[in-house]
Amino acid sequence: LAGFEGINFSNANYLAEKISADQVYSIAYHLMAHKVFPRHCNLQQTIDLFLQLNSIECTTDSAATIAATLANGGVCPFTAEAVYSPVAVRNALSLLHSCGVRRISGQWSFDVGL
Repeated sequence: LAGFEGINFSNANYLAEKISADQVYSIAYHLMAHKVFPRHCNLQQTIDLFLQLNSIECTTDSAATIAATLANGGVCPFTAEAVYSPVAVRNALSLLHSCGVRRISGQWSFDVGL
């Protein structure tokens, strides 16, 4: 995924996020009330996964390698390994474009006029 660089999980960050996740729980329950989640969704497991994904750490070199792999159609430019399928790349780039990061999600699209 990141060439020769590592990707790690910060349990300390996960536990800290879990303690202060009131806003995450609030949004999740609001979405559940409006039937955004599938009917049999385990909301606690979904929130837990979200918090775990927010606790993944990587170096800037790792992040750059992942970005270069996505920009290269799913083929890592350093190893020449096909890491993602073209469909997965298209879907990931579409989500990255529209979802952003927390409070500034989608703002870039408006800033550049997309």
